[in-house]
Amino acid sequence: MKVMKFGGSSLTTGESILRIGEIIASEKEDRVIVVSAVSGITESLIQFISMNKTENEVIGFIQKLRESHLKLINDAVFDRQQRDDAIGRINGKLVKLERMLYGISYLEEVTPRTKDFVQCYGERLSAIVVSAMLRDRGVDAVPMDADELGIITDGVYGSAIADLEKTKENVKDRIMGMFGSHQVPVITGFFGKAPDGSVTVFGRNGSDYSAAAIANSIDADTLEIWKDVDGFMSVDPKIVPRAIPIPQLSYEEAAELAYFGAKVLHPMTVVPARAKDIIIRVKNVYRPDLPGTSVSKSTPEDPTVIKSISCMKNLGIVKIFAEDTGYRSGFLSQLGARLNEADVNILSVATSLTCVAMLVDKKDLRAARIALESEKHSGIARIETSEDIALVCLVGEGIGYTRGVASRAFNAVAAEGVNIGLISAGASLVAYHFTVKKDDLEVATKAIHKEFFGC
Repeated sequence: MKVMKFGGSSLTTGESILRIGEIIASEKEDRVIVVSAVSGITESLIQFISMNKTENEVIGFIQKLRESHLKLINDAVFDRQQRDDAIGRINGKLVKLERMLYGISYLEEVTPRTKDFVQCYGERLSAIVVSAMLRDRGVDAVPMDADELGIITDGVYGSAIADLEKTKENVKDRIMGMFGSHQVPVITGFFGKAPDGSVTVFGRNGSDYSAAAIANSIDADTLEIWKDVDGFMSVDPKIVPRAIPIPQLSYEEAAELAYFGAKVLHPMTVVPARAKDIIIRVKNVYRPDLPGTSVSKSTPEDPTVIKSISCMKNLGIVKIFAEDTGYRSGFLSQLGARLNEADVNILSVATSLTCVAMLVDKKDLRAARIALESEKHSGIARIETSEDIALVCLVGEGIGYTRGVASRAFNAVAAEGVNIGLISAGASLVAYHFTVKKDDLEVATKAIHKEFFGC
């Protein structure tokens, strides 16, 4: 019994949708399919509601959505009855979306609740397309919306977390009943339902996390994440073309890589999987015969110690100076509360007696500074910000207990004349990370990869 999740890049054309149909149809064991939105659709929905639109613009936008999805249906579904049924379902979804967009245009206001409601429509549409394609191939597929199925969240808009126990209560028996009838659920990824019934999304790449929550709820053996890449690599191939595939990672290694820049998985994906010892396999939909990367509880020792190097660009640093930060009880929590109110996520923190330095996304620098300015009355001497910062993260289970790993990495970087900024070591037993100037990221990453992988 497995869950198979397919990303938006594998849903862009009728040909690519037929390709995933071959993968799903060839699978003999019971399976649940989880789908993302067609590539680019979620971004277009968010962009559309970010500015005030007229009624005619709403009509035009809905028509474009309809045309793009009807083209996919026409290219991937050949039985007329299945095609007509899918078109009817698509039109029904778009009527509801259109009404919401009219409401937003009249009120000229987008709340977190309405934003989450709108941006999940890409998945609602793609589930219909994929289900129709599968039924056309003789697979008894049933499209299912996550909120109607009962995937329950904590109710936080924009970055919700699944309530695994309540989700299991709603989902397991229903899906098991479908397996008994030889049906294949095709479930929308990316979102769930808050306790008050509203839609809440899991954040970028959240369909991976949706699939993991569903796998947890039905006690699946395996979670397959189908992407347009071969799995995790030793480094981004765009930086080092000779990057090495990674056959196996531990849950902790995969989580650290995902959190610090590797776009292969949503960082929270491992949480529901680890709770049930579910093996995660990341595979390439365009090269299904390749083994990909397997993520599980433990992995064989790696003589190189380092499994992979991940990177994050477009970061910034906020420094808060005060004479006694190291002695002030609750000072960090005070700063964190202010940034939380401003919806600023803190990626890493370094402290000294007189300064607290926080790593944040570059786009959040201004909001962070404004939020912290309100705390100047509490003894903050000054606030400084730096932008165009990048982060390099070294990941491997051997890091926490192997001597000389950091010195090898730092010496390799220093030999290239690159200066290191903030350093974090010890917070994780499987990861070191440090910052450099954005312009130095590629040089630093290549130097470390050569030191540990020889290329």
